[in-house]
Amino acid sequence: MSKRRNRPPDAEPTFAEAMRDVKPLAGRDKTRPPPAREPSAPPETRSPPASGDAIAFEIRHVGERLEGHAPGIDRRYLRRLRAGRVPVDLRIDLHGLVAREARVAVRDALLDASDEGLRCALVVHGRGSHSAGEPILKRSLPAWLAEPPLGARILAFASAAPGDGGSGATYVLLRRARRRNAP
Repeated sequence: MSKRRNRPPDAEPTFAEAMRDVKPLAGRDKTRPPPAREPSAPPETRSPPASGDAIAFEIRHVGERLEGHAPGIDRRYLRRLRAGRVPVDLRIDLHGLVAREARVAVRDALLDASDEGLRCALVVHGRGSHSAGEPILKRSLPAWLAEPPLGARILAFASAAPGDGGSGATYVLLRRARRRNAP
C-alpha cells in the first residue's frame, strides 16, 4: 500500500485549499475559449485563382525581411519556405537590371518555370545598398508576383535564408502544375 492511503483524510489539504493563494498570470484570460481555426486543405487541392485577376497576397514585413502568401495556404509550407527547406530549382539574378527589365525577367522566368513544373525559385534582387534611396527591385517584387497571369501560379514568397542571400533574395514557391488529361 502507498503511504498516501495510510494518512488520515484530513491530513491532506483539499485542492481548493492548496490553490487558495494562487494568482492567474497577468494578461492571460482563461475564461475565453481560443479562437476557432479553420482547417486548411493542402494548397494543391485548392483551385488556383482566375488568371486575369491580380492576387491579394497577405504580406508581412519584419525589418528587412518580407513574406507573403496566397489566402488559405497551409502555414507549414510558409515555414519551410522561410527556413530555406524547399529545394531551389531555379535562380534568377536581377543585379544590374533596371526595374522594367527586372519585372520582365521575373515574369518570363517564373512563367517558364511553372510550365516546366518547377516548384521553387530564388530571385536575387539585392538589398539596394548601391541604389540611391530605397531598394526598388526588392520593394517592387511583391507587386510583380501578384500581377496576372503570374499571380495565379504563386503560392508564397519569403526573404531567403542567410546562406541563400538573406534579405537580398526572395524564395518564390510556385503552385504545382495541374496535369491535364489527354482527350
